[in-house]
Amino acid sequence: RVLIPMLLESGINGILPLECAAGQDPLALRQEYGHDLLLWGGIDKRALTQDRRAIEQELLAKIPPLMEDGGFIPTVDHAVPPDVSYENFVYYMELKLAILEGRYGA
Repeated sequence: RVLIPMLLESGINGILPLECAAGQDPLALRQEYGHDLLLWGGIDKRALTQDRRAIEQELLAKIPPLMEDGGFIPTVDHAVPPDVSYENFVYYMELKLAILEGRYGA
């Protein structure tokens, strides 16, 4: 995080991944840097190892506010771990698409 101002000053305007386990919070980064910093990642992969409610909470907490502002590519914060079930991964992808297309809760 301490490097971000130097990256921006040198012309690098985006970061990937936004590793939640390492303390990278995309909502806090957006608040601090606004649209000067493009965000890629930030969906905590650990939520995918839990139940559907945990996945839903993670996606709803981050995707709507960050997508509203733009400059955010919502994806897991690193590689999907091997302990994520196929069913949970499919649910994550389908729910993410529904949120992005405005179909969630419609």
